[in-house]
Amino acid sequence: MQGDQELVDFDVDPVTGKAHIVNVLNSSLASSFGLTQENSDRFLSMLVLRRAISPLRSDKDDILAAFGARSPVDIVLMGHGVSLTDQLWYRSPGSTEGWKDVNFHDNAWDPSFGEAVLTGDYAHLADASPNVPEVTTSGHAVKAWERNGEGIYLVKAAEYPDGAELAGAKLGAELCSLLFGEGHFIPLDVVERSGRPCSVSPLMLAPDEELANGNRLCAIVDAWESPVFAGGGMRAETCDALVDIYTAIGIEDASSHVARRACFACLALFSDFNVGNVGAIRKISTDVWRAAPIFDYDGAFGIPLDGTPLSYYCENPVLVNLFCAQRFSFLDPSWDWSWCDMRKLEGFEDAVKDAFASCQSLPPAFADLVSRVFVAQRDYVKEIVQG
Repeated sequence: MQGDQELVDFDVDPVTGKAHIVNVLNSSLASSFGLTQENSDRFLSMLVLRRAISPLRSDKDDILAAFGARSPVDIVLMGHGVSLTDQLWYRSPGSTEGWKDVNFHDNAWDPSFGEAVLTGDYAHLADASPNVPEVTTSGHAVKAWERNGEGIYLVKAAEYPDGAELAGAKLGAELCSLLFGEGHFIPLDVVERSGRPCSVSPLMLAPDEELANGNRLCAIVDAWESPVFAGGGMRAETCDALVDIYTAIGIEDASSHVARRACFACLALFSDFNVGNVGAIRKISTDVWRAAPIFDYDGAFGIPLDGTPLSYYCENPVLVNLFCAQRFSFLDPSWDWSWCDMRKLEGFEDAVKDAFASCQSLPPAFADLVSRVFVAQRDYVKEIVQG
């Protein structure tokens, strides 16, 4: 289902998530999701799996045990597969429920799920409803959705006891605020929930909007097999392809949108680039697209570990400079840089140093190292912008 429109009838293995389309009920709508005759089962299986808790999520086994579920997909099927990301959902055979009956904007959801997850009291999940957005939100971090009079917010718990990685995430949002301005990024703050540091950021979508990630965008423009988003890293060819995709679906100033995202990756040493943290937003009632703002800051301003202790990088800073020169030096001067005023980031290296200096879980030299690397990256971006 998409909203109240029937998309396909399908069977699904609740353990593996492997899906098989029995009947296509709306061909034009199906094709807009990349569900063609050739790849329909494979693509639908991917959609099913992406709506489930990540297999890398640290508390996945606790959640499965509390619900007596066989897999993350099993939990999703219990709760219609409803998400805050779009209007896709699953209706059981014989059900007469409609979109107004199940969507999270018009209906409340059980807050005890999020409370149990953030407190680590997983035994209480046995009494919670599985029809909550937490089970369809991807990513490895422990997280919950909060709703109040001001809106809907995603809360992510820190993995480090002192919230060291959240310091980098907050710096990432602050960098975007200084350089890009409102509308091009989602704000993020660091708060305390149930005695643990957490990041909190608002839902970027209105009830009449949906987010299409990189895979779906490739499908929409008939490039689903494209290897552009493979490998988890950002490259110049990835950005060029994204410019073409944005342009094809009618987004104006595609080059400047993509240049901002690439610039953020280079300045914030952001290596966790994947189809889940890039996309476009469609207004469902008008079918008008806009570029998604930058919204994922996990890993910002952190040296990619690759199994190597941070202390090693701190003791060998030259290796870090070489690593960054190889990984974060892919910007193209031909992209639209008319928006870029690097003077706005003068002195930001001090904010970087101060943010990490109080994190006791990090090596003492880490704050100074990342600050110096940021300066080197800022100089690199200046050279690109100035031609």
